[in-house]
This record gives sequence, C-alpha cells and structure tokens, in this order.
Amino acid sequence: MAGYDTANEIQNVYQSAHSEFGADPNFWLRYFAPSPAADVVESDPVSECEGAWSSGGPRIGCITEPSQGNLNTNSSQGQADAQTFCAAVYSTYTSVGPLQLPTNGMLYCWLGQEASTYLDSGYWNGWADTVASYEFANTGTQPLYPCLYCNPDAPPPNCSIIDNPDNSPCTAVWSSEPEPCTKSISNPPSWNAESCPSVPTKVWQYAEQGACGLSANVDLDVGAPGFNTADYCFYLSANP
Repeated sequence: MAGYDTANEIQNVYQSAHSEFGADPNFWLRYFAPSPAADVVESDPVSECEGAWSSGGPRIGCITEPSQGNLNTNSSQGQADAQTFCAAVYSTYTSVGPLQLPTNGMLYCWLGQEASTYLDSGYWNGWADTVASYEFANTGTQPLYPCLYCNPDAPPPNCSIIDNPDNSPCTAVWSSEPEPCTKSISNPPSWNAESCPSVPTKVWQYAEQGACGLSANVDLDVGAPGFNTADYCFYLSANP
C-alpha cells in the first residue's frame, strides 16, 4: 500500500498530488524538527492534519533530517537532535485533539541519512537511545521506535552501523533505492528495495520528485509485502 513523503506542508500539496496520481494516499511521511531543509509539521500542526484528512490519507509518519554534518559527529549531538525531534513530535500530538498514536503502540521515527552522508556510531547510539526511551507523559508509554532512511548500498557507513549488535537497535530501514520511477500509488512496482543484511527494509521510496520528473511536490513510497506503513504512523480519528 503506497503513500507520499514530502518536505512541504500537506495542506499545500495534497490537491496537486491527487490531480497527478488520481488516488488517495495510504499515508503521509512528514518532517519534524530538526529538519532545516523542510517545512516542519509542528509549525502548523492543525492545518497539516486538516490537509491529511482532506487528502483521504489521514495517517502521518515522522521523519527528521538534521543538518547532514551532524550525523558524523558524536553521541551528544545525536542526543540533542533526538530531544528536539521528540519534543516536536510530542508537541504535535498534544496540539491536535483527534491525532492518535498507532493502535499497536509503535510509531516509527525515521532519521534521514542521504547517500553521501557518513553516519557515526556515536551519533546513531545517542539518537536512537534518546528516541527509544522518550516517554509520552500523558500515556506513560514509550511509543517511538528509531528507524533509518538511507541508501543501503551507498559506501558511507549506514548498514554497518545499524547491523552491528553492539550499537543501539534500529527497528527498520526505509530504502531510497532503486528508483524505477513508477508514477502510480494505486499500482506501485513489485517490491525490489535495496536492503541491509540484518535490519529489515520496511518502506521503499520508488519515485522521487526530482529524479523522476513528478510535478507534485511529493515522493512515492510503498511498504514491504505484508507490511502496512500506515499502521506505524499517527492516525486521525476525526477531522481536526
């Protein structure tokens, strides 16, 4: 089941996406701070959620893509970036009444690592430990699960970091390659995502706006066979 990721606010892109692809998305994957190259959800969470509801895909997953140089630093920077991210996610959750945690209690949180970026083990451990231990105060739960968006076959360390059992666990990989550029969400390509040896790839970005010539400001993503990405996103129980 396919959906969108976008660096723009949902309310500003869902109509053009629907015009281009002619179908409702199963989910949205959106950015939260620190993500300096993107609009962030917590800046206008109600409007963002209204857009998701109106799009017919009232599920919002969580991405953060800090300045990429941060990923090659240390545990302290990883912790700081994760604290900012977790606070942004929680602020959004408390700002929108009908925004709900996944019923399975697992909100996947994607750290964005571009193909040319070096991921330091200290940074990953600081980031992942902070995300995994973050408690939603009014629920008494720790619902955030650290995951990694990356190009698994890229030379800089990514798989070697998250596959190492001595490092903090990574729940899942979202692969950016390959890009067959199938321009459909109702009929996505057969599963062919790049993967890491140990951590399972659960989401695949099969068409990226710039590389694939999409006119709407969205990229196209699909879950692995038997995996419903929407089940690991926030969901809206009503129109905000």
